[in-house]
This record gives sequence, structure tokens and C-alpha cells, in this order.
Amino acid sequence: MAVLIAYYSRAGENYFGGAYRNITVGNTEKAAKMIADVTGGKLFKIEQKNPYSENYQTCIAEAKRDLQNGARPDLAAIPESLDGYDEIYLGYPNYWGTMPMAVYTFLEHFDFSGKKIHPFCTHEGSGLSNTVRDIQKAAKGAEVTKGLAIHGSSVDGARSSIEKWVREV
Repeated sequence: MAVLIAYYSRAGENYFGGAYRNITVGNTEKAAKMIADVTGGKLFKIEQKNPYSENYQTCIAEAKRDLQNGARPDLAAIPESLDGYDEIYLGYPNYWGTMPMAVYTFLEHFDFSGKKIHPFCTHEGSGLSNTVRDIQKAAKGAEVTKGLAIHGSSVDGARSSIEKWVREV
């Protein structure tokens, strides 16, 4: 069976340990690509039809509003099926102690019975927060393994940590 790396990531203005910086590739996408290199898995980017703003402060306000409203944003695309995959690496930035609501849209679309989900997130101090538990609730039937939290500002140097984690899960 094949491996899928499904991830949500955002470029534009991002927060890096006290400062804002514009990036062309999101931190979670960088980590997802490293996981794909290690596992040989296929990448799938979870994208909203109406993306959040590239301005960081506007983005986090939009994300907070969606969280408070329990929103399930429409996705730009979604795989027809996950039948060919038994392992899914699920990546996301930590927004307000959980995943972006678009990740919930993705998870709630499928039956994950018999599949393993390996969560990984990027953050600037919040770690995994409640995301592993949130995935267990949203991804019906999945076995959710130990997650990996990566400081977004350190993602470029995280390859050895990612390789170690992939071997463990």
C-alpha cells in the first residue's frame, strides 16, 4: 500500500519567533516535502477554495473566526478516494490550539477505518496542543500515532528529526 502526505500550509507573511517574514513556501509544506523524500509518499495539499489572507494578522483573525463558528471551509480539491493508502502523514500549522478548519473538512470527508494517521504540525511555541485528540475525533476509524511538532522557524533544519520520527511511527 502507498503512503499519502496530506498537508495544509500557508505562504505569505508568517510569524517567526517574534518577527514577521514573508515566505514563498509554507513551513508545513517544507516538512511535508521532507517526509515525501523519506517515505516515497505522494503529496496532497489541502487548500481552501477561499484561502486565508496573506497578511498574518488578518489570517489568524480569519482562522479564529472559523474555529469559533465550527466552519468547514470548501476545499479547492479533494482526492476521490483514500483506498490506495494505508498510511497518511497529516500536516498542518497549529492555529489556536488545533488544526485549520480546512483540515477538518478533509478528515470528515473520508472513512479512515484500517488506516494509520501520523500527525505533524508546525508551530511557534504551541506544539501539538490538542491536535492528536482532535484528529482521533474527526477521522473515524483511524489509528492515530505519535505526532511530531516542529518549530516553523526551525523547519529548514528539521530533516534529522523528521527521519527519526518516520522510523519510529
